Amino acid sequence: MAKTKKNIRAKSKSAIGAAKQQVQNVKAQINKAARQEQLLHKTLTPKSITTKKEKSVQKHKKLLKRFTAARKERKEETARKNREKTKVIGDLKPLRDALPSLQDIYKLVKTKQNDPAERTMLTEPEAPLSVKQKIKKKRTEMVNQVQAFEKLIKDKNFKKNPREVISAHVRNKYHTIDEDDDQ
Repeated sequence: MAKTKKNIRAKSKSAIGAAKQQVQNVKAQINKAARQEQLLHKTLTPKSITTKKEKSVQKHKKLLKRFTAARKERKEETARKNREKTKVIGDLKPLRDALPSLQDIYKLVKTKQNDPAERTMLTEPEAPLSVKQKIKKKRTEMVNQVQAFEKLIKDKNFKKNPREVISAHVRNKYHTIDEDDDQ
């Protein structure tokens, strides 16, 4: 009987020891998983290691950008002030923006040269345009305006005396408007 009690005690101790070992193994696995998750999190968002030299280069680039921006603003301001100082006219940029495109002027001249019947056909209201047609029409008008401005910039007369060309353009525009009102 004593031997059986010793065997039972020994078996129970070994079973308890095995259970403790399993608990420790499970805890170790849990801790390992937690550590791996932390490591995984750290590896997903690695810190960029920048040297002191790289930081100074970045600061230098940022400073140069600020200088160029400030220089550009100063140039624009002085250009605007110079445009305002010109006698009689002042700043031409708003005037240039307000002027109609050369394409519109060409259309006015062409309609005056055409027959009155053709003129009425051109001015009759068209059927409503679809969205795609409106976009296409706006795009073509924009391209025409850009081409007209490019022609104007390349024009020798405009390069020689832009004020005279613009004033002649405005005079002709008002003259055509007055003729349209008289008819």
